[in-house]
Amino acid sequence: MRIMRLGPLFAVSLLFGTAIQAQQSPAPLAPTRDPTAITLLQKSVAAMATSAPSDSSATGNISIVEGSTNESGSISIQTLGTGDTAETIDLPDGQRAVIYSYGDAKEVNGTQSVNPPVELIVVDQCADFPLPFLSAILGNPDESFRYIGPETLNGAPVQHIQVWNSFASKPRMQKLASFSTRDIWLDAESELPMKISYQRQPGEGAVHVTRVEVFFSNYTKVNGVEYPFQISKSYNGLPWQTITIQSVAFNTGLTDTQFQTETVSNGMGRRQCAATSYRLF
Repeated sequence: MRIMRLGPLFAVSLLFGTAIQAQQSPAPLAPTRDPTAITLLQKSVAAMATSAPSDSSATGNISIVEGSTNESGSISIQTLGTGDTAETIDLPDGQRAVIYSYGDAKEVNGTQSVNPPVELIVVDQCADFPLPFLSAILGNPDESFRYIGPETLNGAPVQHIQVWNSFASKPRMQKLASFSTRDIWLDAESELPMKISYQRQPGEGAVHVTRVEVFFSNYTKVNGVEYPFQISKSYNGLPWQTITIQSVAFNTGLTDTQFQTETVSNGMGRRQCAATSYRLF
């Protein structure tokens, strides 16, 4: 008889536990797939190259304005496939770099390197070379696309598109979707990217939010690929970086070793692999 009394209690407990589990596992949010936005981005990728290179290496000059400080130096921009990017800046006071590899990232400043928080990693892929950047967005089944409409940018007609990663296939990471939003403006005639903007927000709540805007001009065809030889960036509406590309090479044989995101995690020499802790895609 005691066993029969425990039966209903066990059933209630099982149902209660199942309900809690269901609450802890939210249903995936389906990505927004605006066909107009997708078509415009596909045309932009086609306008940049009929055949995408496997890798790219660009070098140039850069001037940086940070408050009352003005510095000039050199910059290297490398990409591999659609998911590896490395932007390295050499200045008189040292080297800076942001290395991104398929959802992992590492920031380097001099001899120090750190893995940024995941809220920043979602926008850490370098967009200086728009071709692999847009190709990566189009190739992500979780990506959401929204067509904002025709606008005018610096007196020229453009098409405004907004994209963000819905993380539909990774429900536990869907809280990062709002951190991944990017706005893209395409030239209405040439279909080439004219501007990409996004926010860098290291977390939720009362944290410092930085608005980054990247402007592209002076596209030059190199071996059949359109590359922006003039790149200007602003931080919260203020001029920040001016990049003038001097040379570009494609299909040079870059490998994964140029895009390592593993970094030292503490002062004891222990290493932490970003692929384990920060993998987003």
